[in-house]
Amino acid sequence: METFSNRRAAQQALADWCAQGRLDAADLSTAWAPTLPDRMDWRRWLDRALLILGTALLCAGVIVFFAFNWAALHKFTKFGLLAALLTLLAGFASLRPTDDMAGRAALGGAQIMSGVLMAVIGQTYQTGADAWQLFALWTLLALPWALAARAAPHCWIVLVVGNVALLRYGSVRLGVGGMFELLFSADHARETMLFLLGAAVVQLALWYGLAARAGSWGFRGVTGPRLIGILACAYAGWVGLMSLLTSHVEGSGLLICMVALVALGAWFRWRAFDIVVLSLVCLTGIGVIISAVGRWLIDAYGDFGSFLLLALLTVGLAVVAATWLLRAWREKSGRTA
Repeated sequence: METFSNRRAAQQALADWCAQGRLDAADLSTAWAPTLPDRMDWRRWLDRALLILGTALLCAGVIVFFAFNWAALHKFTKFGLLAALLTLLAGFASLRPTDDMAGRAALGGAQIMSGVLMAVIGQTYQTGADAWQLFALWTLLALPWALAARAAPHCWIVLVVGNVALLRYGSVRLGVGGMFELLFSADHARETMLFLLGAAVVQLALWYGLAARAGSWGFRGVTGPRLIGILACAYAGWVGLMSLLTSHVEGSGLLICMVALVALGAWFRWRAFDIVVLSLVCLTGIGVIISAVGRWLIDAYGDFGSFLLLALLTVGLAVVAATWLLRAWREKSGRTA
């Protein structure tokens, strides 16, 4: 069965050939039909979607159950129920075949329940520990379940929980109070974002290293690197904006931002093509460039005409970025068709 990306690449190649006059309407209709999903594809997609939705609802139900009955349950009852649920999920998954979707769904539920167990322990024994420690421990507990499942979605859960732990760690341990203060008004927010940007780059390198040597363990696909790439773009853009929107422009931070964006664009253009991350790189770069030019124009002139120039520059940069992205997509589709 063709993957979704292969179908899209084939459709793009057929559309390009039709635009170039290499295919007429009748040939296009004949060649287009095999690229469309059939009844079995839709049924398979519906089975997976309902399984994921059911697992998520069951996990949410467990969380609501403990929240609603917190005062009525003894602490050992809470621990026993969660331990029994984890044992049940692990036992069910062990009885299923390796690539069974139901077994993987059970392992995904076990990943979520590991976090619930950490939260219950933290609420039962108030030690004053910060929330980042909860998410860090949750990440460590979620990793073995992901390795047991050998599926990329379970690795995504590890990535998301781990990066929440890093963000919370940055907001507490690096001289910043809360997460909103980290993003908007902290004195050390730029340094914290540099730390998070470096962490995202390390994660990206680690993912591709594991994908090359241990892809069968779940480190495969485009979604994992896409999540990390989105984080890296967000952190790089924030470093650039923080370097611009201060009393004095921080040239080093602005340089780091642009180097990071250029490196991400080069990697996802020529080594691991991903149009989503490339689009976000372009969007982030446009935002930083417009902010830099806008500050210069307002400091130098400060009149209403500056906003008109910024609007024209925004339109021009968007056209250039869209043209480059379209050319890159067509080149990639032509090579993979």
